[in-house]
Amino acid sequence: MRYIFLMILLLSSYSTLAFQVKPMVAELESSGSQSQQTIRISNPSDSSLTIEISAFDLLIAPNGDETLKANEEDFLIIPMTTIILPGKSQSVIVRYIGEPMLENSKAYRIAIDQVSVDLEKAGQSGVGMSVSFRTLFNVVPKGAEAKLLIKNKRQVDTETWNVLLENTGNKYIRLSQAQWLIKGDDQELLLEGTELSKALTGKILLPKSSREVSIKIPTKFNAASSDLEVNF
Repeated sequence: MRYIFLMILLLSSYSTLAFQVKPMVAELESSGSQSQQTIRISNPSDSSLTIEISAFDLLIAPNGDETLKANEEDFLIIPMTTIILPGKSQSVIVRYIGEPMLENSKAYRIAIDQVSVDLEKAGQSGVGMSVSFRTLFNVVPKGAEAKLLIKNKRQVDTETWNVLLENTGNKYIRLSQAQWLIKGDDQELLLEGTELSKALTGKILLPKSSREVSIKIPTKFNAASSDLEVNF
């Protein structure tokens, strides 16, 4: 038990001292001055960190599974590799340089990875760990709009609905930032903010795509006899 407690303490301390990334979510335009974002990486630990930054296309299947595909062409990242000293921070410029005339918004993950250290080669003892962040960047053409359709909803268990959503528009939707209004017999429930984020499995719906999400709903509401509105 003492060793388990020690491991939990070590992991908690490591998590507290891990590097920090801001922002985690950003929206860019496909051209012009708004096609660039600065990411700030802070190192509050007492050790230097070697960081690598890379870009990936974000693809989401109808069942919600994410696939990342390396993309070295759509972004100019300066610097792509950096060493951050203890207590210091580093600004990283991320500029979209891909297709300027987009028909639909495009989603990317900008990965910020700590380069792991081989402790044996470094002549140190301990547990080698590394931390990775996957930020969400959306590149949106001017005038793009999302259009959400609720195609189907069904009861999975007493407190869970599965909802099939379709976005026929050309802009992504952050489902966790919307307002979900459930209307039953003489009663209503509004889910938004942190409460919605905890209840909802799917957070984003890409343009011209469909996906099924799960959401926790109180037992007093039944999927078959209740109405659902999603406003964003």
